[in-house]
Amino acid sequence: MGWVDRSGNLSHRISSLWSRCVCRWNGVEVHLSGLEHLQTDRAQILVANHQSAFDIFALSGFLPIQIRWMAKSSLFNIPFVGWSMRASGYVPVDRSNRKKAYKAFFTTIEKLKSGCSVVLFPEGTRSKDGRIGPFKKGGHLLAVRAKALLVPVTIIGTGQIVKKGSGVIRPGQVRIIISPPVAYGAGDKEETVLEGIRETICNIYEANQF
Repeated sequence: MGWVDRSGNLSHRISSLWSRCVCRWNGVEVHLSGLEHLQTDRAQILVANHQSAFDIFALSGFLPIQIRWMAKSSLFNIPFVGWSMRASGYVPVDRSNRKKAYKAFFTTIEKLKSGCSVVLFPEGTRSKDGRIGPFKKGGHLLAVRAKALLVPVTIIGTGQIVKKGSGVIRPGQVRIIISPPVAYGAGDKEETVLEGIRETICNIYEANQF
């Protein structure tokens, strides 16, 4: 698959199908709203809060666009999971190695320029207590370099499906709310842009708890 389809599109479709099956088998219902804010003719950076490892299943299985992920490099060493991530065109990120971090940055720009949308979790790690943490830099600069849209995505409920430190998948509901793209300029301060996105996500998250 990945060795035949170098674009990763086939592997992504297989991953999407598998993610939907995992949700169905475990009694997880995923509800999406705001799909009209997704673009089908250009790349986007989907900026999302990170509640649980199950975020990946929810987004991969139900977003109706081709997406790639920036993920911790250590995940690529996990048997089968790492192979699947490489075959799907995911980008390994090692923040402890500046050279590798730069490589991941420019690899992501190329994927965006080729038309693939990218999911970014700017918190950098999963939430321990359900609260949304501060956003790390990177998303705004990626968007400026690749001329991509920044789209806030709010994920609700996954923290109860798979809790941090647990491998147990519990039945329940997940809500994914997509907001309109955020306007930005090359001269805008990254902290200001990301804080505006974070505020949007926090407000939606608080207003839509189950």
